[in-house]
Amino acid sequence: MVEMQLLSRINLQLKTSTPAVGNNKIDSYGQCLQNKDLPSDRLVDTLTATTEDTEFMEFISKYKFHLAMENAICDDYMTEKLWRPMHLGAVPIYRGSPVVQDWMPNPHSIILIDSFKSPKALADFINYLDQNDEEYMKYLEYKQPGGITNTLLLESLETRDWGVNDVNKPNYLNGFECFVCEKENERLRAEEAHRQQPDKFLPPAPRMAAYNHMGCPLPVPGYGNFDEIPEDDSWKQMWQQDYWQSLDQAEALSTMIHRNETDPNKLWDYVHQLMTKRSKH
Repeated sequence: MVEMQLLSRINLQLKTSTPAVGNNKIDSYGQCLQNKDLPSDRLVDTLTATTEDTEFMEFISKYKFHLAMENAICDDYMTEKLWRPMHLGAVPIYRGSPVVQDWMPNPHSIILIDSFKSPKALADFINYLDQNDEEYMKYLEYKQPGGITNTLLLESLETRDWGVNDVNKPNYLNGFECFVCEKENERLRAEEAHRQQPDKFLPPAPRMAAYNHMGCPLPVPGYGNFDEIPEDDSWKQMWQQDYWQSLDQAEALSTMIHRNETDPNKLWDYVHQLMTKRSKH
């Protein structure tokens, strides 16, 4: 038999509310429905205890399940709330990116909250896994040799130009910037080839960014209503402000491109104009 503790709510920073999962025992260490204290004072301060803090990781590794609920529901937004329990060998009970399964090691590595009809149905399934070690361990098979069967994930890891903690490769931010430059240079070369030999080379097809590339809806609470969140709560102050600021930056950048603006220092002038215009409405 595999000796493991039952379901826990691990939360240092999230402030969104979450319902109880049936009669399961949930340990909450953060501000959301807190019912337990962290084992040391230094873990309370996220300035001293980061997301990969050794003491913190060792402490939460004893749990079989982690409730992992993102602060926003966006295709490309998957955070440490997801990968941290997977790194530790726990099973995430996840609500977040609608396309998260596209990037999982196999189809049987996380529990999706939205795939259950009710909290009770989810609780019953968690109880079932907790009482059946063989079924529970199926969610960790991806950690065994050959357990990663997702070909998209494997190919992406093999061919990507950026790395994680790899001094020989750029990080993902610099890697993305290089990707954009490479694609733009490809387009310029294709245009030049078409200009010189129009009968031999077709003009390059336009590449237009669309909402489904990096679009995100206005952040909403993972549970409950927006109006129920206090005005001084950091979730309301940070996430929605970040959303509107990012939207202004994107619109300002688009305007600069259409106006053939070449001075990057003027970006914030354009952003300020948009913010002033929005505040008047």
